Amino acid sequence: MIDEQGRHDPEHAGSPVELVSQFHRFLRETLFWKCEGLTEEQLRWSPVPSGTCLLNIMKHSLNVERWWILTVIGNLPDVEFDDSEDDLDADWRLEPDDTYASIRAKFEAEAARSEQVMVGKQWSDPVHDPRPHMADLTVGWVMTHMVEEVGRHCGHADLIRELIDGQTGE
Repeated sequence: MIDEQGRHDPEHAGSPVELVSQFHRFLRETLFWKCEGLTEEQLRWSPVPSGTCLLNIMKHSLNVERWWILTVIGNLPDVEFDDSEDDLDADWRLEPDDTYASIRAKFEAEAARSEQVMVGKQWSDPVHDPRPHMADLTVGWVMTHMVEEVGRHCGHADLIRELIDGQTGE
């Protein structure tokens, strides 16, 4: 079922991977909803010294999904990840050509690829994180982390959106 904000409500039953993936999709769609109807200026407005704004939350979340699901779970090469060892915050930085439409289009494309990667995955399947200290991760760990990561950023987005125009909601 799709709610009034255009989000897919998670099912009430399913495998752990299916349920957590559905909650991840719901949170991704919540980020989209929090950005809907705002100007580019509003999307780039930040109420905090760190510069966190709705658009860079969305860009960061896109890059997090690309890394964890496509690269780590899917073992696909990641040629677009914006972080490097020298610039760990690069995936938060907005470039002049970054717009809501461009970031959302990339995010939707990555979300579709993520869904393909997740087909047939099991909770305890090993993943392919190239970092030695993360070599023992499983699909279940990564997907739990995705819900934690995107859920935390949805909370940030809730507060920023309320400060922009007073809109609140789950």
